[in-house]
Amino acid sequence: MKVCGIIIVLVFIGIHSIAQQFQSADTRAILGAGIALKSANIIDENPASTLKLSHKYIGIGQQNDFGIVNLNSFQFAIAIPLAHHSYGFAFHQNNFDALTSQRWCLNAAVLINENIRFGLNLNAVLNKFENEQASLNLIPEIGFMYERKSRLCWALHLINLGINDHKNSIPSAIRIGLNQQINDQIALCTALCMSKSQAYLLKAGLTYELNSSISIRAAIASSSPIIGYGLAYKKKRIVFWLSNNHHLFLGNSPAIKINYAF
Repeated sequence: MKVCGIIIVLVFIGIHSIAQQFQSADTRAILGAGIALKSANIIDENPASTLKLSHKYIGIGQQNDFGIVNLNSFQFAIAIPLAHHSYGFAFHQNNFDALTSQRWCLNAAVLINENIRFGLNLNAVLNKFENEQASLNLIPEIGFMYERKSRLCWALHLINLGINDHKNSIPSAIRIGLNQQINDQIALCTALCMSKSQAYLLKAGLTYELNSSISIRAAIASSSPIIGYGLAYKKKRIVFWLSNNHHLFLGNSPAIKINYAF
């Protein structure tokens, strides 16, 4: 029963909802609620988020879903922020039995003014099942961020925009996020996610910097995976992330990630 459930979830999540295909360990720790946070992950992030980075980043990540040994995903990402614009690239691969999914993502973002950021992701997603002919989809994403000096940031993330809806396989999705930096240590974030496959999904997360080396994240959501949490350890310019999502019926999905800033 568990294996059947996993296959169903994989088909639904991995193919039918591009917004949930992969989450790096730091994103997974807050269940993707950090739409208004900075990020170098590119995939499953607001395309404008790379503009908030202070350094160039290279990162690699691995995730294991539901405790199944051969159900793994791998991601590589690089983000290069400049004075008024940024660029990035990410690659993700998922393999499970006869199903193979690959995703290449190009990112570009620009600073409109001191308050507004705009970003674009262009995804090429290749899915192949057994001996069937592989399917290739080009999927656009648009991201906006509006940030005030009060440490309050609003964000909007638009996925697919209906371009591929005629294929009935890649629904459009809208994600609206808010991040409030309470102080230098604590940030609160929330997100509302809407798509054709799921009317709405609410998420709320917390980031807490214990000190210059250790930080934690935690989140809850209105549907499974319902709990997320993670721990980061920073050593000079290297950051190690360990996190986990707990699904109400399928169990735990741990992830690990290493980032290097240069």
